[in-house]
Amino acid sequence: MDPYEIEDTSDWLGSPTRLETVKHYASMLEEDVKDLKRQLHAAKENISTLVEMNDQLSAELQKKRVWMANLEAETTDQLGQIRSLTMVLDQKDRIIRELQAGNQRG
Repeated sequence: MDPYEIEDTSDWLGSPTRLETVKHYASMLEEDVKDLKRQLHAAKENISTLVEMNDQLSAELQKKRVWMANLEAETTDQLGQIRSLTMVLDQKDRIIRELQAGNQRG
């Protein structure tokens, strides 16, 4: 494009000068930077909150794992007792049957 084809608007009434345009653009950039700083600060606060929540949940998870391990140990003990009592009950029933069979013969 030839320079004579470009319309020069610098002398139009109400048209901003190059300096005014640059100042306006700089002002817009400053506002963008301020907004980004606000967003960054909010994001840092959110991250901090999430880290705290994660720490609390990790501690709670560890407590629940200990609780479950204790419950499992207790259940295993009770299951052993149930098996032992079942064996005793089976032995008792077998002895009663043997005694009843002996009484019927004699």
